[in-house]
Order: sequence, then structure tokens, then C-alpha cells
Amino acid sequence: MPGTHFPDLDPDDHVTPRQRQILIHLVRGMTREVIAKELFLSRSTVNREVRDLNRTLGAASPEALGALAFRAGFLSEEHFGRTGAPPARV
Repeated sequence: MPGTHFPDLDPDDHVTPRQRQILIHLVRGMTREVIAKELFLSRSTVNREVRDLNRTLGAASPEALGALAFRAGFLSEEHFGRTGAPPARV
């Protein structure tokens, strides 16, 4: 499902490795501030990358990015932190 920014390209052709890292962190529920610290980036860089991902994938909101990326095939269930196994009991 190509976005509107590059309608003739597959998302894998124009989503950068950094954007993919940020996206994976987002779908795991991390805030932009935490993502910035984890990836040694400024918060404004993370904000810019999320904005660019929204445009590239045609997402209406940052919340829609995960679903669009999953449907486009470049995120799998493992990126969402789900393994299919029940949680371990302690």
C-alpha cells in the first residue's frame, strides 16, 4: 500500500532504516521522548521522522502508522512485541 508521497514506489523503497527503527519503537508503545533517548536522537529528529513517515505511508495520524506498516508488509507481529506465547508466570 504505497503512500501519497511516492505513489509509484513500494514503502520499502523509501522508508529509511532510521524511520523503521522509530516505527518499531512506536508500535511497541514508546513515547517520542523515550525513542529519542534510546536511539541517541533529538526529540525534534524523532518528530520529523514520524511526520515524514505519516506522509510517506499516507497515514492520517501517527497512531495509524503501525497498521499501515503492517499491512504494507514491512512490519511483522514480532515488531509489535507479540510472540504468540502466553506470558511467563513468576
